Amino acid sequence: MSSSWFLARRLLLWRPEQRKINRSVLLSVAGVAVGSGVLVLSLSILNGFEALVHGSLRRFEQELVARPTREGIDLAATITRLAEAGWQAQRYAERKLVLQADDGYRLVTARIVPDLAVEMERFGEAIIHEFTYTSQVPGILVGSLLADKLNLLPGDQVNLLSPLDISLSNPRPPRLAARVQALFEFGLLDFDDSYLLMDFSTAERLIPQLAAYSSLMIVDPPEAGPERLAELLPAEDWDISTWESEHLDLITAMRLEKLGSAFVLFLIILVAAFNATSTMVMTVMEKYREIGILRSLGASRRYVRGLFLRQGLLMGLVGVASGLGIGGAIALSQARWGFIPSPGGLYAEGGLPLEVRWLDFILVGLGALLLSLAAAWYPAGRAAGIEPGQAVNYLK
Repeated sequence: MSSSWFLARRLLLWRPEQRKINRSVLLSVAGVAVGSGVLVLSLSILNGFEALVHGSLRRFEQELVARPTREGIDLAATITRLAEAGWQAQRYAERKLVLQADDGYRLVTARIVPDLAVEMERFGEAIIHEFTYTSQVPGILVGSLLADKLNLLPGDQVNLLSPLDISLSNPRPPRLAARVQALFEFGLLDFDDSYLLMDFSTAERLIPQLAAYSSLMIVDPPEAGPERLAELLPAEDWDISTWESEHLDLITAMRLEKLGSAFVLFLIILVAAFNATSTMVMTVMEKYREIGILRSLGASRRYVRGLFLRQGLLMGLVGVASGLGIGGAIALSQARWGFIPSPGGLYAEGGLPLEVRWLDFILVGLGALLLSLAAAWYPAGRAAGIEPGQAVNYLK
């Protein structure tokens, strides 16, 4: 160990005659530890919620959708042309309908898919209640919050109305009886409160001009899907979107929330750094004569500055190691065993969702260490500016 590191470590050791400095050092180290631990733990929780929301979006939304931008496009011919290029495409549509039940009615968005059973399998655990029946009445899937507001259960019969298809010859909206086949719950208000799913064979009995509102969904698109699909479909005829672009506002809001939370929690480390600055200034004043003796023995200004910078770095290292160690242990334990319950009704039941990303630990640790070094810069400069002759004759 070099002499500068040895002296820097000695400055941090507990001494009965400098209790005020000792307590201030402990507070500074504890502040860095608490700030680092809380920050990585909060980022892990936000990562968990972000991953959970992204997973729900990807299960509910189609990976890749192509919507025609003008009328008259032959969807069947386009599907055939894409199949020849190795792409599997299917019809897909969304339409505003009115869902009428015994306890009221709601304006909903009907998502129309080729096969309802395939969608139920893709939803997986999001299907919370299912009713198996044999009936001539077509089945639909309904969001859990929507079902709660209308007091619907699987097996209940409802009416679907299409007010957008009223014509002069028939002023009454088309009506179709349907039965609730299952309920789905993704924990996202936009889906659970306003969506139902039905297949094309059912929708064609209700919506006369369904073909005019249809789009194409791509099944199992390759990794560079949007770029490759744009080469096959003319940009002037098709609008290509992904699940991310469909919910860009939500994804951006979650990222900004994480950045804002990190900034606010980083202020804890900043306050601890200010305390470390005052602590080291006190140390400089307390060790004024000792620093002068070092200077008179030949220690350069650079050596003295490095001595106090190392002291600040040691304080930061102890705080960061303690904080990241405790925060990481809690985060890994929660990810493994889920002992902290999730708030009721918040995205998921069971344990609080949490995802540990080691890049967050690295960035938080480096940021805290840099801040500790910055906090030591001013007192290190004051120590380096002490003149040997004045320091030796200095009276405390």
